Amino acid sequence: MTTTNLSHSRSVPTRRRFLGHLGALGGSSLVMTALSSWDLMAGPAGTRPVLSGRPRNAKVLILGAGISGLALGYELSRLGYDFHVLEARDRVGGLVWTVHGGTTHTEIGGEHQQCTWDEGLWLNAGAWRIPYTHTGVLNYCKELGVPLEIFVNEADASYFYREGADAGSLANTRVRLGEVKADIVGQVNELLVKAIDQHSLDLPLTAEDQERLVGFLVAQGYLDRKDRRYRAFADRGPGDPYQLSALLKAGFGDRLRSISPRDGITTAPMFHPVGGMEQIPKAFARAIGPSRITFNAEVHSVRQDDHAATVAYRDTKTGRTRTLTADYVVVCLPLSIVAGLDCQLSAEMMAAVRATTYSNSAKAGLGMKRRFWEEDDQIFGGHLYSNLPIGEFSYPSTGYFSRKGVLLGFYLHSGPAVTLMDRPIGERVEHVLTHSSKVHPQMRREFESAYCVWWRKVEYSRGGFANAAPLARRAQLSKFENRLLIGSAATAPHSEPDWQEGAIAAAWQALTSLHEHAMRS
Repeated sequence: MTTTNLSHSRSVPTRRRFLGHLGALGGSSLVMTALSSWDLMAGPAGTRPVLSGRPRNAKVLILGAGISGLALGYELSRLGYDFHVLEARDRVGGLVWTVHGGTTHTEIGGEHQQCTWDEGLWLNAGAWRIPYTHTGVLNYCKELGVPLEIFVNEADASYFYREGADAGSLANTRVRLGEVKADIVGQVNELLVKAIDQHSLDLPLTAEDQERLVGFLVAQGYLDRKDRRYRAFADRGPGDPYQLSALLKAGFGDRLRSISPRDGITTAPMFHPVGGMEQIPKAFARAIGPSRITFNAEVHSVRQDDHAATVAYRDTKTGRTRTLTADYVVVCLPLSIVAGLDCQLSAEMMAAVRATTYSNSAKAGLGMKRRFWEEDDQIFGGHLYSNLPIGEFSYPSTGYFSRKGVLLGFYLHSGPAVTLMDRPIGERVEHVLTHSSKVHPQMRREFESAYCVWWRKVEYSRGGFANAAPLARRAQLSKFENRLLIGSAATAPHSEPDWQEGAIAAAWQALTSLHEHAMRS
């Protein structure tokens, strides 16, 4: 083969090679996914522990009222333990934080914000959706009476938008998700039918099977039943189909898949609590009881000996330092915080703590005077799929047809999330408005106010979710050290820590370890 022919064969794939690539992207029955975000996926927490017995003299202190600490406290209450939770903030939930009108916070070394959205408007600044496979969280919602509703993770009316030469002829063009699905699937089906008709595709099928396959492809609804050609149809939307080559060049095909390859951000259906994700930690707190939780308790040291463990904390309201003693202490704080504590753990354990890194997760909520995405574009939930430096831009799954709404205008874990971190909040908001206006020119006209949460700059978090750890480090972090045990989501045995399900998994692991240890003692 000459050099020219070799070059040509690589740039113009054969029908068989082309179909193989399409198969790798999800075959001919394609729906929404985000393959580039596999690192954000997680599976179920495993099996909820079934424990019995009540040890004598087993007082437990839990540090942190995030989901892992609250779930642990709830399970200890069911076993009859004497326990107490210390929380540095004035709220429960940790990364499960719902921002409302009146919400305030001051960034580490930065600005103070106060949310001015109208009553009834909110944004989940951390955890914001629950896959149906996350039975740990969902079963707690059922048990604790937390009403859920569908989180709309895909809407056919939402847009693709790509900038740059790599996007080809569709660069800087708004293309509906429904159009992309129809045009890619329709043209691929047409190629398959042509290949079968011309006997140019190696199929291990009988003639009768091939006829049935053609019938299936036509029955999907994309091809004309008479000539078996793909044409635009009413439910696709107006206009002529985009050329398959242009859609693939633009990269739109990488957002399509038939079924999610793993549980996580592409799983359907998804849920969220009515009124915001904060309803879950609030329900745990109610079940535990207010007397079991001390707020504004900033832990300074955790010491232990053979008989007890002692925690010193500062009341951030009064400035007073207090100490509490217990038989056991379970540390459910972010390890980014534990790394800076006077904590009497072994050198090996502290090395594992300090080796655990946390994401640079950031979100910006944009309060809008008018729900223009619904009124002008007929978008009800779902996301904008773009390469704009704003990450995930999403539309609310609540409050349909009401007057105002809150858009998730920015959601990233790296890249611009880091570069914007040290810029004034006004500049961050301007960044989001500048880029999102390329898709929605109504943005500036309808914009009312914003609220930004850069988790690296939030005190008592200093980062988003814990990044996945090697098995050896996770095993080290899960060890019981005399009277101290780590129960943070970073130790999650069955689920990555970047979901509430990971926090539940960590709580169950800590519960089992603690109870077995206490019963032996």
